[in-house]
Amino acid sequence: MPTLNGTDLGKVTLESPTKESGLFIQPLPLTDSDKALLMDILGTNRTINITGEFTGTKSQIQTFIAAIEALQNGNQGSGFTYVSDLWPNKTVLIQTFSAEWQEANTNSLPYTLTLIEGSAL
Repeated sequence: MPTLNGTDLGKVTLESPTKESGLFIQPLPLTDSDKALLMDILGTNRTINITGEFTGTKSQIQTFIAAIEALQNGNQGSGFTYVSDLWPNKTVLIQTFSAEWQEANTNSLPYTLTLIEGSAL
């Protein structure tokens, strides 16, 4: 069961992690790409995009939204622990949280979360 700082994230339908290297890339004039200068000097970062669905009563859905928004309050401190089937423990900050309330299905809240892994300052 995926959780963020202990908050149950419901049914995660897609978890898309991307680990990116901060490469310095300098192509050389009048040469092909195999001659470009590459330096791995800027470290790496991981972004975890989550698409999920939280199901419950209207009150439970409101509590879920409040819990996530309370974490993403402009002062995320030292970060939060994200746990999923893929990741045992990742320290993350919340970059984005969006949800889509559908009048035809009031017991379900599709949402997306974008988490950034790292050590918060």
